[in-house]
Amino acid sequence: SRPPELPHSRAAPGTCVAHMASTACFLEAFYERLGHVGVHKAQCEYDEAHGVILMNAGKGAEGITRVVPVASLAAQHATCPSDAMREELLEAAIEAFGQGAADVPRGLEDCGCNLLPQLWTAQKIASMQLSLGGVDTVPYCGLHGEHIAVQQGADSELGVVLVYDFVRPGAGALRLPVETPVLVRDLARWGVDFTEALQRALDNLRSRTKAGPPPEKRWEHHASGCGQSSWGDRFDAARAALLPALVAKRKRCDGQPELGGHVAVFATPSCVLAATSKNALGLCFMGDTLHTKIAGASGSSSSSSQVITTTPYRLLKMKDNGQGAHPLSQKAGEGFVWRWMPYAPGGPPLRSAGEFSVPIDSSEVDAILNAAEAGRPVPVFRGTGANAVAPPTFAAKKEAANALFKAGEFVKAIAAYDAALNVSPPPSDAEAAVAHANAAQALLKLAEADEPRRAPV
Repeated sequence: SRPPELPHSRAAPGTCVAHMASTACFLEAFYERLGHVGVHKAQCEYDEAHGVILMNAGKGAEGITRVVPVASLAAQHATCPSDAMREELLEAAIEAFGQGAADVPRGLEDCGCNLLPQLWTAQKIASMQLSLGGVDTVPYCGLHGEHIAVQQGADSELGVVLVYDFVRPGAGALRLPVETPVLVRDLARWGVDFTEALQRALDNLRSRTKAGPPPEKRWEHHASGCGQSSWGDRFDAARAALLPALVAKRKRCDGQPELGGHVAVFATPSCVLAATSKNALGLCFMGDTLHTKIAGASGSSSSSSQVITTTPYRLLKMKDNGQGAHPLSQKAGEGFVWRWMPYAPGGPPLRSAGEFSVPIDSSEVDAILNAAEAGRPVPVFRGTGANAVAPPTFAAKKEAANALFKAGEFVKAIAAYDAALNVSPPPSDAEAAVAHANAAQALLKLAEADEPRRAPV
C-alpha cells in the first residue's frame, strides 16, 4: 500500500459546503480520468473521514493499495485560477496515482537520493495506520530512535517516518510534490530493516542539505534574533530535528551574542523557527509568527498551513547512555549526544534562571512587547493563555511520568514530574515529595546510567 502525502489546505470556518462541493467536483473528474488509464471506480473506496481514496491496483504479489489524498488534491483543484491549470493538475494526479509514478520503487537502489526521513505527529501516524486498514503498516520511531506509542487522539509527540519524495517535472504548484511513506512491505522487499533504511535516508538528507544554501544563508534572521530556516524544500523540520547541529551552529547575522540554550519549533515541513531561551524578543517573535501567522492562518491553502507542531523544543547536550550507535543519536562531542525535549522556561533538567516563554496568543505577545518598551521586567507565561487547556490531575501526570521512567526515558520523565508538580489544584506535600524523589532518581539515572536504582514509587 502506498499512502502519499501532499500539501493541503485548512478550511476556514463556514466553508464546509464549498469544500464538499469542490471535493465532489474533483472526485467526478478524477474517476473519469482514472478510467482512461485502466483503473475503474470499482477499484476505489472513498474514505470520507480521512479524505482519501483506497485504490487497489494490480493483482497478487504485484498488487498495490494506493492511498490518494483526495482532500488535498481537491483543495488545490478548487484554487486553480484557470481551467487549463485544473486540467494539468488532474493530469499530474493521474500520473502520480493512477499510473503509479509516485509509488515507492521496487528496489532500494532505485530510490536514489529521494529516500528521505520526515517528521509526523504520533496522531498522524495513527491515522495513516487506520487508513491502511491492516493491509500494511508505516514503520516509525521517535526523534532519537526510541519507541513511541501512537493512537487516535494521541498528543502531538513527534515521530520519524521514511518517505519517497516524488516531484513531477514542471513549474510551480503543478509540480505536485508527493511524499509516499515507506511501508513495512517495502522494507521486506528491499531486504533491510527500518534502521538501515533510516541511515540511508539520513545520508541523503545530509547531501541535500549540503547542496542547499551555504551555512551563512541557512537561516533568515529577524531583528529580534529569531531565525527561520531557509531551505524551503518540505524537509526543513526533518533536517533541523534530526541533524541538530544545524540549530546549534546557527548564528545571528548582526553578530550579536545569543544568551541561553537553543530553542526551536518544527512548525511546518518547510518552516523551522529558532531562538535562544534568554532572548525574550526572539521567543516573542517566534510565538507570534507560530500562533498568529502559521497555526492561525486557517484560511491559507499554501503548504505553510501544514502545521506539524506548535510545541517549542529545547536542544540539550546529554551524556551518551550507550545508544550512540543509532542513526538518530547525533554526536555533540566526545561522550555526548544531542537530545530534544519540550521547552519550558526554567524547566528541567537545567532549571536555568532568566529564561523567557514562547507566547501562545496575542495577549501574551502584547504583554511582552509592552513590558520591553516600558523597561519593565518581561513577564514569563506558563501555559495560562486563552488557548491553554485544563491540566490532568496530579495522579494522572505522575503515572505518565512513572511510565516514562520505567521505559528509560529519563529526560522526558523529569519534565513529566515537573508538569505533575505544577497542576491545579496542587498536590499535597506528601504527593509532591514522592514526585520530587522520583525526579531526583531520574537525574541520577542520567548521570550514572549503568547503576541500577529503585523504580519510582
